[in-house]
Amino acid sequence: MFINERLLYLELHKTGCTHVLKTLQSIPDFGGRVIGKHNAIHDVPAEQLGNIQTKLKVGNIRNPWDWYVSLWAFGSLKKGGLYEQLTNKRLINKLKNPKLLFRPSAQWIAVYENAEKPELFRRWLKMVLQTNRKDLHEFRLIHENLELGLLTTRYLRLYNDAFHQNGKLINSYEGIVLYDKEHYLLDTILYNESLDHDLIQLLEKLNIDNHVIQEITNVPKTNTSKRTAYKDYYDEETIDLVSRMDKFIIEKHHYSF
Repeated sequence: MFINERLLYLELHKTGCTHVLKTLQSIPDFGGRVIGKHNAIHDVPAEQLGNIQTKLKVGNIRNPWDWYVSLWAFGSLKKGGLYEQLTNKRLINKLKNPKLLFRPSAQWIAVYENAEKPELFRRWLKMVLQTNRKDLHEFRLIHENLELGLLTTRYLRLYNDAFHQNGKLINSYEGIVLYDKEHYLLDTILYNESLDHDLIQLLEKLNIDNHVIQEITNVPKTNTSKRTAYKDYYDEETIDLVSRMDKFIIEKHHYSF
């Protein structure tokens, strides 16, 4: 999270947020501070947030099919919070209720073995989205009968007010749509697919000098990947799986495979 008197920026991981964060930090005399990483407003004491109603609230989004491949590929480098959560035995052993686990860490490690093997990605995706998913912490926020993907669950937690408290009470897709309409926090969202353009528009909205914008937006992006196009990792079954589980993101932001 980046915050100053004018802006509240919330980081949805694997959506270009590292690049955006570095850009914001490079603005001369802009001020502000980073609090934590990938955290929501309820993770931060109110006195540190200040009056968020007076701030421009900004976040990111990415095509769901692309997002899952990026998340898995990052884990295949033995990086990221999700990889640690699923494969680190020390973390697993600290869980208060070991019955929440449905797959041993060795099976997760196996599907992170090689980012050049689409078949491993498809196995990983099914493990994430086609099970009761009890070892993924975010899914404990939603109603047990509600089908929501990991991206959608994280989006709702990060970009909606108090979803971490109310998510389990919503038991239908229509209920999710209504909740988001009533509790959505963001004023502006940056699309990973048009990040340079959207970031410049954001800086203009913040009245940053044009010369400064030109200088800081020429900074190379971070965490760029050399892997092949995300479509190469999918088959019909997994295309449809994401279509169903992340229908909310797909419909709200007009994405397609």
